[in-house]
Amino acid sequence: MTTPISICRGCSRPVIKLHNTFETLRAPRWLRPGLVRTNPRSFGTTKTRAAFQKPTPDSNTNVKISRTRPPSAASIVAARLQTPRLSYAQKLADKSSPTTLYEAGPNKVFLFSSYTAGLLCIAGAAANVIFNVYNIPDGIHYAVPVAFGAMGIVMAYIGTRFTLMPAGAIRSIKVLPARAVKASGPAAKTTPLSASVVPVRLEIEARRNLPFPGLPLRRFQVDPNDVVLKAPMHNRKAALSDYEKMLMKQEEEARRIKEREYEMTHLMTAPFRHAGQAFGLLFKNFRRGLTGEGFAPVIIDGVRYKLDITSAYVLEEGRALDRIVRIEEDPALARLAPTKR
Repeated sequence: MTTPISICRGCSRPVIKLHNTFETLRAPRWLRPGLVRTNPRSFGTTKTRAAFQKPTPDSNTNVKISRTRPPSAASIVAARLQTPRLSYAQKLADKSSPTTLYEAGPNKVFLFSSYTAGLLCIAGAAANVIFNVYNIPDGIHYAVPVAFGAMGIVMAYIGTRFTLMPAGAIRSIKVLPARAVKASGPAAKTTPLSASVVPVRLEIEARRNLPFPGLPLRRFQVDPNDVVLKAPMHNRKAALSDYEKMLMKQEEEARRIKEREYEMTHLMTAPFRHAGQAFGLLFKNFRRGLTGEGFAPVIIDGVRYKLDITSAYVLEEGRALDRIVRIEEDPALARLAPTKR
C-alpha cells in the first residue's frame, strides 16, 4: 500500500495532484501572456516578463510625430479666388467644338412660295402698267390709267415684300471654341492661351439682303453683347399636373387612332385630302411671306435680322440664347404676349 508523499512547504496540494495538472492540455494561469503579473512578486521569471512586456518609448530619444492638419477656411477661400469663375458662355466656348445655340430648318416650301409669289406679283404689276397705263386705247377716261397705275404700284409693293421676306433670315447661331478664336486673332502667336480669359464669339449664318434666290449664306462673327433680342426665346408655360398630362396623352392617342381609321376606310378620297393638305401648307407659307408670321426680330450690330421660331432647333428651349445675348423687350411685343397665352 502506497503512502502519500508529504505536502511541500508553500504548496497546498500533494505532488501527485500537481503531476496530473501538468498532463492537462491547458497551460497554467501563470504561463499565459495576458495574465502575467508585472509586479516583482509574480511567479514568472524576469526573462518571461521582459518577453511579454510592451516596449515603451525612451524619454531620451526624440520622436517626431507628423500630423496633417485639415485646410482652414481662409485657405479654401483663397484657392477659390485664385481659380477663374467662368460664365455660362465661357463654359460653352471652352469646349473643343462649336456649340449650336440656334439652327433653322431649310424652309424650302417657304422660300419657293415667297419667291414665286413675289415674281408673279411683280410680273403682273409690270404687265398692268405696260398695257393699261402706257398703251391704252383712244376714248378711255383719264381716270382709268390712274387706277390701273395705282393697282400696279400696290402689286409691285406686295411682290417686293414677298421677295424680301426671306432676306436676313438667320440660319444658325454657334458659339465658337476659344482656342479657334485665339488662333485666328492677330496676337495669337504672342499671347498664350490663359484659363482666366476665355473669349466668347458667336458665328452667325444668315441669308443676304438681296432678293435673289440661290445666293450663298453670309457667315460672320460677332460679340454676344452686339446681339439684341426683342423678346425672350424661352416661353415659360404653366406647369401641367400629372392628371392634365395624362388627359392630353389620351386625347392625342384617340385623335391618331381616329385619323388612322378614317384614312383606311376612305381610301378613294385620300389623294384629294393629301392635295388639300399640300395646298394648305403652301398658302400658309404665302401668309407667312406676306405678314411675317413666325419670325422674331433680332438686332445684330445695328442691322435687323429675323429668327424663325416655328420650325427651328434651339438649345435648352431658348434658355441658352437668352443667357448669352442681350434682351431689350419691345413694349408692343410685351403687350401682345399675355394675349397669345
